[in-house]
Amino acid sequence: TAPSSQQDALCREKKEAPELRKSHLRDNIDYIIAIAAPSDEKLQQQAHKYAETISLLLSRLLSNDIEGESYNIISRCLENEGKDEYATTSTLDNNAVAFFQWLHSRGDENRRPSAAQERSMYAGFLALFAFVTGCIGRLSSSAGNVLPLRRILPFIKADKKPRYSENSARIDLGLTCEPLDGNDTFQRDDASDNIEMPRRFDEPSYRRLFAVVEAKGGSTPADQTDAFEQLILYSKNMYAVQHNRRLLWGITACGAVVKACLFGPNFMLASTEMDLGSEEGRSELVRLIVYWSFCELDKLGYDPSVRFNREHGCMEIDVAPPGNGDGTGKQTFYLCEVIAVAERVFGRHTRCFIAHRGPGSAIERVIENGVIIKDAWPEAAESVENDDRDKTRYLHKIHEELPGDRYDGMYPEFLEGGRVYFGNEDITQQFVGDSVWRQLNEHAEREGKQMALRVHKRIAMKGIGKPLKTINSCLELIIIVADVMNCHSGIERCNILHQDISTTNILARVLYDREPGGMPINFDMAVDIDGKGNAIRTERTGTYPFMSVGNLEGSPHNRTALDDWKPLLYILCWLGTYDWNTATLRIGIDDLEIND
Repeated sequence: TAPSSQQDALCREKKEAPELRKSHLRDNIDYIIAIAAPSDEKLQQQAHKYAETISLLLSRLLSNDIEGESYNIISRCLENEGKDEYATTSTLDNNAVAFFQWLHSRGDENRRPSAAQERSMYAGFLALFAFVTGCIGRLSSSAGNVLPLRRILPFIKADKKPRYSENSARIDLGLTCEPLDGNDTFQRDDASDNIEMPRRFDEPSYRRLFAVVEAKGGSTPADQTDAFEQLILYSKNMYAVQHNRRLLWGITACGAVVKACLFGPNFMLASTEMDLGSEEGRSELVRLIVYWSFCELDKLGYDPSVRFNREHGCMEIDVAPPGNGDGTGKQTFYLCEVIAVAERVFGRHTRCFIAHRGPGSAIERVIENGVIIKDAWPEAAESVENDDRDKTRYLHKIHEELPGDRYDGMYPEFLEGGRVYFGNEDITQQFVGDSVWRQLNEHAEREGKQMALRVHKRIAMKGIGKPLKTINSCLELIIIVADVMNCHSGIERCNILHQDISTTNILARVLYDREPGGMPINFDMAVDIDGKGNAIRTERTGTYPFMSVGNLEGSPHNRTALDDWKPLLYILCWLGTYDWNTATLRIGIDDLEIND
């Protein structure tokens, strides 16, 4: 992306950040650190022991003349000399000294700090994370079979613009994960970045970032607010390039006051304050770093069902048959191309991939036999039985009731998929299948604070298409829109309203060695209509530029087929005015969509 375009994008995102913070942030949540605790009982017990030992060591070092005694204290507390660069006594000693020197040199954090004061924090925080990681490695040398799964390491270079950024923003500090259990399949730069290559933890990359640390020299409320908004900016870039990221972690450090942040599709949660100047605050941060080192992948926010396949040099993704909440009978697909990324911090986080059942397939086989995999977090009911906006149900109904010879290839044909479950023993009534979301839901219920419910769904569909901006002629556009109108007539006869006809929900159908065509996609907002053509629901849904007037105004009258036909006419006017392959058409899948 050109530098001027990146700067423009950053300006837009900075304007949006305050509103996103106001609408999604819940601050001072006391259970955030516990969310990261390992689910496995043995791992959790070991993590508690490590965290307690490291916290006591830090307190002992701080209570002594660290310049003269720290080396001996570390040697006595951690008997086995470390084998790696982070765990040697001399490295631990240097990092402990650097952290405490910064901690003791802080000025008045209620005054406006200078840029130099903020930069001085980088070395202190780098040293703290490296110290805790080194201690974990040292303790692991005599821990038996219960070992950490990874190391949490800081990127060496601070105040840098990460690679793969869509804007010009620099991050203060970045954290990454180095797997210790051989599971290196979840965090990659590219296919050539394999485990035999030297570690590249010098300069940050959004693809390798596990979490961002936003540092502020002061600790005023204004500093904390600014830090939250900066994290929101960085999170957008992380979601866009990490296609297996379900949740994001982040840290704000305002002076010596630290908060841990957890991002989800519809929330930003911030922990209570951890004051590094106090024993309790340091212990809480140490506990979080140790938990991250021991916990399962889903606790880090990664999706274990989306992996990098080293043998074939591509990503692979699991899709379970509908109704199989335990993940049995899953199909593994190999991704050929990413056609839509999660473009926003909050919302449905829609991702779309072109995939094939076998890796390395020729392009003509992919086009003819490949599938589209859609991964998203739409709003839904907690119970599967009560989910009356289940996209799979509508696609099943269309497939069963429309004659195949006339409508073949004009709509996405459902193959398999549904809700994403993993790491959950009781899936009978759970709306998501992992422990993080179960914990969040339980806490929200105890507090009496209902969280807006978004459910992780993934489906595989037959019918590959490309965005309208990829077509080459007006004739192709006419054929595509005509196909969509024809398909919409058939869908209407199935007593279904689409309710979100827009330029981003129409694809140019790709068929090998056949004429071009079009098809509507994204049935997430579809509803049933009765025999008279009226929908029971009357809420406002759709994409602003293409909504019917009644829908746009939130009319209480029932929605009818006209509320779908009018957007088709508006789209023709839009494309005729703005063209179909200009910047005006490059609207993100989640942008401009509403569901009141």
